[in-house]
Amino acid sequence: MDLSKTDGTGLEAPVAEANTTEAPKAETKKLFDTDIARKIWLAGVGAYGRAYDEAQEAADKFAKSANQTFDELVAKGEKIEDTVRDSISKAPAGKRVATLVEEATKKSAERRAALDARLDTVKKSLGETFAPFNLAALGQAVEQLTRQVEALTAEVAELKAEKVSKKAPKADPAA
Repeated sequence: MDLSKTDGTGLEAPVAEANTTEAPKAETKKLFDTDIARKIWLAGVGAYGRAYDEAQEAADKFAKSANQTFDELVAKGEKIEDTVRDSISKAPAGKRVATLVEEATKKSAERRAALDARLDTVKKSLGETFAPFNLAALGQAVEQLTRQVEALTAEVAELKAEKVSKKAPKADPAA
């Protein structure tokens, strides 16, 4: 009976007994499963890395071209604005439209000023209404009162000292 077996490389490897051939296969299978799982994990990490690099490159390209694109859009907007103004000024009703736009702009500015004045009045009114609840103002008032109380306490102590010194019998110089 031949106890050797070829392993595909042309070399003969001895065949172990039937009892011991199952253990190496199990170890090989475990190593194989771990190796595949690791490779799958690494493939996922590699895919993430590639996607990140591509996204970074695209963001860099966009950032570089964003200023240029913005400037181009501004230039195009200016051309369109000039074209519209020319066509409005050439139209028979162009002067009337320009006058109406100017009047609307003035009215808008006047109304905004009136609204700002009203808002200022409301803010002032609310400030006065809620002044007692203003913690910063209350803190300052308490500090001021504390200083006044300390000053008055010092004056009272001085007055008491004077009173005690006046009432105290003067020591007899002859004694």
